[in-house]
Amino acid sequence: MSLLFLFDNVLAPTMEFAHYLRGFRQKNVDTAAFEWSYIERQGTEPQTTEPVVFIPGFSSWKGSWVRIASLVDEKYRIVIPDLPGHGRTEPKDPLADYGAMAQTRRLHAFMETTMPEGQKVHLVGVSMGGMIAGLYAALYPERVRSVTLMCPAGLTMPKKSDAYQRLEATGENLMLPRTPEQIEEMGPYMSTRPPELPSLIVKMAAAFRERSYETDKKIFNDMMTTPTLLEEHLPKIRVPALVMWGKKDRILDISSLAVLNEKMTNAAPKHIVEVEESGHMLHHEQFEVCAKAINAFLNGHEPAQAIFAAQIEK
Repeated sequence: MSLLFLFDNVLAPTMEFAHYLRGFRQKNVDTAAFEWSYIERQGTEPQTTEPVVFIPGFSSWKGSWVRIASLVDEKYRIVIPDLPGHGRTEPKDPLADYGAMAQTRRLHAFMETTMPEGQKVHLVGVSMGGMIAGLYAALYPERVRSVTLMCPAGLTMPKKSDAYQRLEATGENLMLPRTPEQIEEMGPYMSTRPPELPSLIVKMAAAFRERSYETDKKIFNDMMTTPTLLEEHLPKIRVPALVMWGKKDRILDISSLAVLNEKMTNAAPKHIVEVEESGHMLHHEQFEVCAKAINAFLNGHEPAQAIFAAQIEK
């Protein structure tokens, strides 16, 4: 029995059933070029609240947000798509344009299909997904109520991150693992407390990444053609913004936060929060803390105070 068979027919369905138990339902919708896969949780107050849309990061999928999203106030409708080239959204064309601008336009097509006409949303994105969320807020302000950016890509990095320095020195891209050894090597760069995964899970993850390698490489390279695209659009963001960054991020160094703070001049209000004891995967490492900050932000309260209180509780 192959590792990919186990991933597709055992691990993936098990994770999807876990999402079902948390109130999320699997859905699909066609736009002009893609069949989008997404999960949705209905809100209890759809008449008085706007949906919250979570955007996954590079080579990630909709399930990566479930732990945080399930803690968001139940009055909000939650929508989490697999971006083109990721998860179960099809087709996965290794020749397509996966640049940030192209992906942002595709996200707009998804929004136009899944949201009522004129409906505004709260956007939440991490890493590459944070860059796309920020671009969307800048380009489609009529569709956005607020934006939450977690260690977003697309910014100048005054201090090069450990991962970037390694790429320059060795040519090895930690973001494109293909073997179990590379999967395990990536862990300490992504998280301050990388989980100890069973060897079978690591092998399945490597098999999955090997299968998607050509598409992943194309996505990464296309994104890198405009490495400061979000930075260039920051002045256009005019909605309330929450920005969170793990202080020990080894993928996108926290020095980028000062660049964002300087150039995001028109977001009102703008909340900037550095998250203690967290690396690039702060939405996993500190998911409860981040969820409390997002809830506070969505409900008009001070996110920094919510984070401080949550960290004291821990």
